[in-house]
Amino acid sequence: MIKGLFLDTATQIARHWHADSEKEEIKQQLEGLNLYCSEYVKCQYKATLLNSLILLYNLLSKFHDLPTALRETSRYENSKIAGGKLSPAVQKRIRDVGLWLLQQSFEEQKSYLEDLIEQAWETFFLEGIKEPLINQTNCLYANSQPNKGIRGYEPIKITCTKATPHDCGINEFWKNHRVQLEILANMNISSIQSDLKDEKELTTIKSEASLIASGQPPHGERCTVTLSDAIICIESTHCPETSAVHSINKKHFRPLCELLGIESKP
Repeated sequence: MIKGLFLDTATQIARHWHADSEKEEIKQQLEGLNLYCSEYVKCQYKATLLNSLILLYNLLSKFHDLPTALRETSRYENSKIAGGKLSPAVQKRIRDVGLWLLQQSFEEQKSYLEDLIEQAWETFFLEGIKEPLINQTNCLYANSQPNKGIRGYEPIKITCTKATPHDCGINEFWKNHRVQLEILANMNISSIQSDLKDEKELTTIKSEASLIASGQPPHGERCTVTLSDAIICIESTHCPETSAVHSINKKHFRPLCELLGIESKP
């Protein structure tokens, strides 16, 4: 019987920053269950959300008006002003946060954004989560801190590219989960029954898992991008009670959970 939910990065962001209707739906799905998460998801959350907050702050500082700043977000050429790439995914996150900030005055908007960037992003992440966070990877992704200068904040460095990052525990993680690694490396994609599946992503996961199984380094984009969903699924098995993975990203998590024998929600 499922007693807990392990929240992935997409759910962690959506439960606070998406449209009210979606937040209410997620709230109902989480209600009455113990909520768990990990340091690895926290790194992914920080890398995904924090730089979007920084880019919005820099645009707001430039245009001095939130509606204008939100409109200018859609102009990719404003990436230099923002301090980072205004990709479609970043634009959506900025708009989600912007709708929440529009309820405040301009002075409060900048103050709230500063607070979110400096510390409150972590408060939102931990809301309702049982601590201590699960830590199977000792991930150092997005380990830097926001740095405020004259023109605004510099985006934090998020890339993990070193062959052997200092204190990174991902090597040990895959040694401890050799069985799951072999399942990923030898998966039969066509046999996965889930209607919601991204076959291109699963093919990439299979390829990267095979490389790690053959002795290639599991660092960098292999664990922060390609295999991140698989890592999150496996981490959920370390909750102190039987727990399902909760993700709004169904087409990525449902087939992986099915493959690994882990329950997924919704």
